[in-house]
Amino acid sequence: MVTSMKSALLAILGVSLLATTVGCDGGSDDGGGTAGTGAGPVMSGGTPGAGGTGVVPSAGTGTTAGTTATGGTGTGGTGTPASGVPLTVMDGWVDGANNLLKIQGAMFSYADDTSAAGPPAMTTMAVGEKVCISGVAAKVDLMCTKPAGMDCYGLYWGAAIGLNLNQPNVDDPANPGMMIGGDPMAYDASAITGFAFTIDGTKVPTSLRFKVESGTPDAPVEYCTPTAKAVKLGENSYLFSDLLTECWKTGGMPATGAKNALYKIAWQVVTNDKATVPFDYCVSNVRALQ
Repeated sequence: MVTSMKSALLAILGVSLLATTVGCDGGSDDGGGTAGTGAGPVMSGGTPGAGGTGVVPSAGTGTTAGTTATGGTGTGGTGTPASGVPLTVMDGWVDGANNLLKIQGAMFSYADDTSAAGPPAMTTMAVGEKVCISGVAAKVDLMCTKPAGMDCYGLYWGAAIGLNLNQPNVDDPANPGMMIGGDPMAYDASAITGFAFTIDGTKVPTSLRFKVESGTPDAPVEYCTPTAKAVKLGENSYLFSDLLTECWKTGGMPATGAKNALYKIAWQVVTNDKATVPFDYCVSNVRALQ
């Protein structure tokens, strides 16, 4: 883990998210994972959400799971990098003073309890402008004991990297004078048309999904990439019109009507009920499109 006081990711503050009920058709959303929080220099500890657990970045020099790079076959894809406003990540934090759109927040990992624990246990590394995670997303146990309002896909939803879009710096009550990240809030993305980013790593799952979340952490609405526009190794670019509610089905509503109240974007490893999903991937070069 990076240990500099001004850049270290020290812990994850959990913000409970209500689980989105999903059908057992392979369309898992994150079932209430935790939202990371930090204030540039540090991140404050807290309570994990109902369906997932924030993961502290681990020591190391690289990601570890897998040896073969794979990617989706849709149109997210590789190619010429899209222009846009760079959201420069410095060791897990985007500073709003460094971009014209004033987007600010922690970039962090989170996972369902089973996927986080492994084996192998999920690991996270935040170095410079890149955040990486590796591990194995759990196979969905269709015989699970379902929590209220959730099915088994909501309980075994996988793992993800998230980025809060509007997260204030607040004074740490336990350490007066030390600034930490506050609760993520909604961000008005009316001036934005979408996001672009780079994916690399030794094992990029074909189930990797990009999504945005609107509303509030307590009542999220998710819009994600359908199979035809799968996230791929290399350069990816998505407009809000590409992201749909229940993107694993047909007839989803696009995110264009919800972009005035976004609070998080995320890159999720989606699970299934046939096999575990190994992953080892990094997100970098995040840009907001205008």
